[in-house]
Amino acid sequence: MLKLRLMTLNLGGGIKNYRGTPQESFDKSEAISELINRIKPDVLGVQEIAQYLDGDGHLHSMTERIRDDAQFDHAFYGETLSMKQHMQVKQALMVEGIFNDWWDWSKGNALFSHLPFARLGDATSSGMPRNVPVFQPARYEGTRDTDPRYVIISRLKASPHPYILNLHLTTLVGERGENAWSSTIEAAEMARSKQILNVLGLIEKHVLIPGEPVILMGDFNAKPDEYTLKNHLVEDNHFVRLVPENDIFTHGSAGTVDHIYFAPAHRLRSYQCWVVDDELTHRVSDHLPVVADIEIE
Repeated sequence: MLKLRLMTLNLGGGIKNYRGTPQESFDKSEAISELINRIKPDVLGVQEIAQYLDGDGHLHSMTERIRDDAQFDHAFYGETLSMKQHMQVKQALMVEGIFNDWWDWSKGNALFSHLPFARLGDATSSGMPRNVPVFQPARYEGTRDTDPRYVIISRLKASPHPYILNLHLTTLVGERGENAWSSTIEAAEMARSKQILNVLGLIEKHVLIPGEPVILMGDFNAKPDEYTLKNHLVEDNHFVRLVPENDIFTHGSAGTVDHIYFAPAHRLRSYQCWVVDDELTHRVSDHLPVVADIEIE
């Protein structure tokens, strides 16, 4: 039996973490660390986390800052977008980076753990997570419509050695709000559907079919009743959504788009899940963190 406290949080513009003054960046980092230290997750999945390499070659990393401040023993950063690979003059932050003499800037997802990571194929040996693409555009155009999308896949070196996946799926410009077009909504749902099918294809043979425990969490940019989640995850592959006891919107008017899922259901002995909604969480992000205590076998 393994007990874990899980937490997922989109930093809500990790792209902005190093855009303001040094003091503004420091203040946000302080709030993030304060929140994590209060909740004390065993495993933390973060989306939209950023870092940059300054003109003197010094790396300014939110991943390293969180790892050190929250005293995580293990951390992994998975890059999704960078100046070096995707330089685009339509992206204001990249232009700003050029004139601030940054050698590079990137954003991505990160996974933190107090338990050691194992190899994906050999849970008895120490290993590292992998960063796997689930959508790569032909060309990055400087908008979120063409943001590359990745999933971090990891495994814990603690019996029963659950796999943990942290992801951030696509959202398209214009799919939300009063003036959203039905064609844009449909295109966004189709994009997320393809991406989650890629995730499921990644783990089908080695995780789902053998019935290994797997935790899937992150910002899905999809509400629970969207077929990306309801059909592909729950109905077709028997994932259990860990439903928060206060099932409130996690991202303002966009609704509940941040989730934690588990499979197979019979290995989930118990869980308690909740959304953290207070003054501190609103200082940290425009997303609210989802936290779950689980017992698995």
